[in-house]
Amino acid sequence: MKKWLIVFGAAAFMLAGCNEDAGDVQEPVGDSFEDSGGPSSASEEGEDGEGSEGETVDSGEGASLYEENCLSCHGQDMQGESGPGIAGMGEDEVINAIAEGPGSMPENLVEGEDAEAVAAYVAEGGE
Repeated sequence: MKKWLIVFGAAAFMLAGCNEDAGDVQEPVGDSFEDSGGPSSASEEGEDGEGSEGETVDSGEGASLYEENCLSCHGQDMQGESGPGIAGMGEDEVINAIAEGPGSMPENLVEGEDAEAVAAYVAEGGE
């Protein structure tokens, strides 16, 4: 009896570790929150595009943010790795996907101007 209790206890413990969401959290790469103001804060105004309120969006910053937060799942060519391909998506689609976090993607991984910069970068095909 004691043997079976140990076996079932170990099985329950292993199954508890198989939570669907356990491996889905994508941690941003970069400086600590204290040093940078967040995992992906854009501190300068760019020159490449317009934000939602007429602000300038820097697609160079979008490239950096994409590399830090999106590349590991969506790939260098945006055709998808562990996440779906996003090549050809429009800015609004990307902003909505960032906010909603479809599938296993964490929602609001980047926000505000950072999300707009990533969306502009993706909509421009990584250029």
